[in-house]
Amino acid sequence: MKIVAFIPARLESKRFPNKVIKPIYNIPMIEHVRRRAIISGAFDEVYIVTNSKVIQKKLKKYNAKTILTKNKHFNGTSRVSEISKNYNFDYAFILFGDEPFINPNKILKCLTEIKKSKKDSVFNVVTNLKLGDVKSPEIVKSIQDSKGYIKNYYRISKNHNALNRLKKSSGILIFKKKILDEYKLLDVKKKEREEKIEQFRLLENKILVKSIYIKDIHPSVNTKKELLNLLSLVSKDKKEINIFNKINKIEN
Repeated sequence: MKIVAFIPARLESKRFPNKVIKPIYNIPMIEHVRRRAIISGAFDEVYIVTNSKVIQKKLKKYNAKTILTKNKHFNGTSRVSEISKNYNFDYAFILFGDEPFINPNKILKCLTEIKKSKKDSVFNVVTNLKLGDVKSPEIVKSIQDSKGYIKNYYRISKNHNALNRLKKSSGILIFKKKILDEYKLLDVKKKEREEKIEQFRLLENKILVKSIYIKDIHPSVNTKKELLNLLSLVSKDKKEINIFNKINKIEN
């Protein structure tokens, strides 16, 4: 079974421009994501998928494998779907370039879970909500049925009866090749346009999304303040310090 990781990235973040190339301990944010993917041991290949020659140039010194796409895409998954047909794999993980503190062991745990569910074609990793997440429109929430399939996504849930069943949708999506290749061809419908949640492309086209629950996944970085808060948190975590040591040992 061949497993690859694609990391879609662009520079046009409105709240934190150029965030994916901001340095974290002298290494660009997106390079942290790539190195954590490598450390996990889950992947045969790891690719950066971007519309930016600036990102490509920045990562050249690290010998990162970068793939250039057309400039505009509705979301990161669509960007990866543009080029996925050119690569051979059984499953692809989409890891986002603004989640630099993803734990490599948790990535590997996701691989273990998909091997148990061979009949499913799409997975979304979910995690527990933290204080303040429920009311934050920046945090995408999901609700699952009794079999673990995601039934809906929310930014703000108006269904108060469902609050205790909500999980946070992480930036880890996993696809069998056929579905990822076809994603860009699926219709963009109302909820995806209104909510700007790319997983709606799947639900609104009647494609099942199986959830994988992984506890305590660090959030994405949307602002400079969030980055500083996360750095303060992980700098006191012995497991994170060990990961940073491994990151620094990876040869460019």
